[in-house]
Amino acid sequence: MEHKEHSGLHKHEHSLACGHTKIMHDGHIDYVHNGHLHHKHNDHWDECVIPVNKPTVMHVS
Repeated sequence: MEHKEHSGLHKHEHSLACGHTKIMHDGHIDYVHNGHLHHKHNDHWDECVIPVNKPTVMHVS
C-alpha cells in the first residue's frame, strides 16, 4: 500500500464515536472527511484511496 501522509490538520480526533463515516479497508478504519479518506498511522494520519472498478453506463427506458 502506498504511504502518503495527510497534510491537513483537524480540530478533533477521529474515533469510532466521532460521527464521520467509517470504512474498514485493508486492515484499518478509514474516516471519510472533507471529500477524502484518511486513517491513523503511528503519530500521524495517512491519506487513503480505495480503488473501484470502471463504472458501467446503464440506460434506463
